[in-house]
Amino acid sequence: MQSLPNKPSTAAGRKKNTNTSTASNNNPTCKRTKLYNSRQIRTQIQDESFTNPPKGANTAQQVRKMLSNGSMIPNKLNIPDYLSAREFEIRALDSAIIKSKNSGASRVFQALPRTLRRRTASHNVRRIPKRMRRKALREMGLQLKAGSTTTALGTKGVTVTGKPIKPKIGRGKTRWSLIRKMKLLKYAAKWKIKGILPNSQWISISQINLRKKLKLLKKDLKVLDKQSPSQEDDNSNLKEWVKSDVIKIKKLASNIHNQLGSYDNTSVNKLSKIGKVTSVQYATRQKNFKWLPTHIWHAKRAKMMKRWEWTIPLEPTQRCYRSTSRASRLKGAVASDTSYFGSLVINAYSKESMKKVLSYILVITKNKVNYKSCLSKGIAWDGYVYDINDSSDPIGRMTLAFIENTLQNTCRVMARLHPSIFSTVYSQLVGNFESVEGVTIHDCKYSIGSIDLTGPKSLTALQSILQCRQENDSQFVNFMKLHKLNDLTSVPENTIFTFNVCDPRFKTKPVIPSKPKIDYDDQLEVLIALNSKTKSLSDDILNPKSRAQTYDNQMSLKELGKRRNLHPGEAIPVKENDASICIMLIKSYEQWTILLPWFWVVPFWHSLVHVPHVQFGGFKQSEQLRLERKLLGWSDMIFTTNGYVQCELEREEAERKWEKRPKSKRITYSKLKVDGLDCGETLSPFGLDWRGLQVLRLVTKKLSLEGKLEEMRNEQNNRIVTDDKLNIVPQTLSDLSIAVKAIQSAEKQLKKQNLHSVLLQYKPITLATDVTSDIDLHKLTVNIKQLPALAVTPIYLTCVGKGNIASNARIYEVGKEYESVWKETALGQVTNIRGKSVRVGSILEAEKFHPKLHNIVGLVSSATFSLVEGKSIGIGFVDSEAISGDVEGCFLVRNVASTSYVLVHWNCINMAR
Repeated sequence: MQSLPNKPSTAAGRKKNTNTSTASNNNPTCKRTKLYNSRQIRTQIQDESFTNPPKGANTAQQVRKMLSNGSMIPNKLNIPDYLSAREFEIRALDSAIIKSKNSGASRVFQALPRTLRRRTASHNVRRIPKRMRRKALREMGLQLKAGSTTTALGTKGVTVTGKPIKPKIGRGKTRWSLIRKMKLLKYAAKWKIKGILPNSQWISISQINLRKKLKLLKKDLKVLDKQSPSQEDDNSNLKEWVKSDVIKIKKLASNIHNQLGSYDNTSVNKLSKIGKVTSVQYATRQKNFKWLPTHIWHAKRAKMMKRWEWTIPLEPTQRCYRSTSRASRLKGAVASDTSYFGSLVINAYSKESMKKVLSYILVITKNKVNYKSCLSKGIAWDGYVYDINDSSDPIGRMTLAFIENTLQNTCRVMARLHPSIFSTVYSQLVGNFESVEGVTIHDCKYSIGSIDLTGPKSLTALQSILQCRQENDSQFVNFMKLHKLNDLTSVPENTIFTFNVCDPRFKTKPVIPSKPKIDYDDQLEVLIALNSKTKSLSDDILNPKSRAQTYDNQMSLKELGKRRNLHPGEAIPVKENDASICIMLIKSYEQWTILLPWFWVVPFWHSLVHVPHVQFGGFKQSEQLRLERKLLGWSDMIFTTNGYVQCELEREEAERKWEKRPKSKRITYSKLKVDGLDCGETLSPFGLDWRGLQVLRLVTKKLSLEGKLEEMRNEQNNRIVTDDKLNIVPQTLSDLSIAVKAIQSAEKQLKKQNLHSVLLQYKPITLATDVTSDIDLHKLTVNIKQLPALAVTPIYLTCVGKGNIASNARIYEVGKEYESVWKETALGQVTNIRGKSVRVGSILEAEKFHPKLHNIVGLVSSATFSLVEGKSIGIGFVDSEAISGDVEGCFLVRNVASTSYVLVHWNCINMAR
């Protein structure tokens, strides 16, 4: 092989063209440099890892000789020798790649789990655990100087503790701000003194000095203090038994025996107000929408919404759809603060008054409450409550608990209601029992809080934070015997436990209790005995005096820290004078509800969210879990007055947003070709159009009864037929869409005239019952006041094959002769030449198999993708006559602005849950 040329160099001896030669030699693209590099690479073939070919005439002879000798093929790399020679270099390269990947792409706060990550952790080390703060400071550019405790400023501008460094302000600017504040204070003092005193005397700063003004104010305050018993004059109109309760509760509220200002805020026979606010700076923010006890905790971690006079957590800021579903089913628990649910207590101080209370409860629940079994077995009742003035449709759900105190000869009934119906039910109760002797009604909206917990680990989470004051309490012993029951359905529904517990902050961390010495047979006997044997419950949580006593000696965090320092790393020992907290546990369908005094919600909440595998949820998460469990949520309560109003508001808001968008950026619903028509969506595409569905179904039934369901023209040459009052009288299928448009325009006209009460009085739908009502469809006219309400039934929808369901989708009935074709197509049994599944419209006539406008039977109120079934699911309401008493079947569903149909399987929903 030829010897290599000399390496290009910039010799100092060359004086000619020094600049040009230097530039050319340093340039890697220079021709001479390329030639040197290429020849240098060729010399590496002499490496030991390569083999030299034997001498021969041609290549074939060389290969034969090498194969016969067992040697390697020439110029081929010997892998084992190469790896042994370059082992150190390969390992060093591998480790360098891993280190550079981790160090350059991630920060220390990104190593935390998602639930512990904070947005401010990138520049504030106080948001990072202490063990990681030193590394975080290095990443922020802070370095400790040798031999000193100070730090050199980095690029982030933070101190050692992670606090942002305050910008330096000049002396002149500081002086100017001080002078400005002094002038403002002088002006404020002058204008405050110039004004009207409480005794309506006009004064001026030139006429009176400050001391004289203070004397006058003190005199007026004394007069006001003497006149303060005017509140007693207001109570003079009350009955004696009501007045005694009012006086007792006021004394309890005035005697505060704790440093936190906690007290029992209960009102008697009137709606309670927010009362005293612990922090004055938050008082004005709660003028219209009150805060939950855990509002500040949720405001940092969740999106909030204002509704029903409350500020409620809507959903966590982190994406949690999948984690919520898995925690509620597989491993973990989901906790939510439901203190916005109102609680009221009906106190009956005699047997006669209790009979009157029971008779009233039977009326508003339609005789569905079994008082004797609830009282003897110590169980709750959960169901629908009806308006005392209009019992046609329920107004919401209610939970009742009956507790009798034989020592005081009293019986208390606790009712837990949704905030949308709380004021309605409470005002009706007060109006009915105001003159009944021995009955008082307490508004515990701001005195009893609640936390809902669902999931397989919910029972374990509760047992890990609850510590009973009396270990021999039978209620607590039975509750602890249910240790590690992951199946929520194993505990009977409506089971109640009542006992007193210690402050959960005494424990350094939640401790899962040790498994008691009990076998499965004994545990099974406990489960059977929960709702079969008689048991007595404590009414402490329903008694304002007992709730007020729980706040005695309620410790602040500072006091807890002092006691914890005496026992580092251990639980704080319980003393006799420590607070004893009364709680009530109610087991509903796959859910635990803990009721406790209002100002004890925050300590229990903080302890609960620190239990492993427990995550919090908001309003959307509760709706999601109810939909997965085939239960009606708030968005599905369309048969109630509040639910119907909510549908109308959401529809108007969606239409308002659509109108604001430019024409090129919005869907033109009127030009769509759906339902066999060219006039677009007949029902409103913006929300649930129950009025339009009412007219659609009633007109379809009328035409079917008269045998005109297939006629498209009438005898008047397709002219609209009206009665004496100019109301449309439908005659053929061509009048169907016209009738729907007419009722929609009439509804809009009433809304413009602010006649919403008429729309609420004549609701378009009602919940189907066993009682059938006879309707004369022959005399049907399109008039809001004359149309009978459409009886609907809630159903649970599941997609048979591929497809997606959205809210406000239309539900169609499918003919029995075409049902097999739709099923085979949805299950993928019908394929094309390539073996791929096809749609019905691609293989058959769309006009024949696709449903028409008169086939619409209902609407979808809520829908989502279920991780339980792996399919799209939803809840809808259909005409009760369309299912004709069946329990399950198949329907077709079409989303708004879509031309494709999805086959779904439907089941009736159990309204008892």
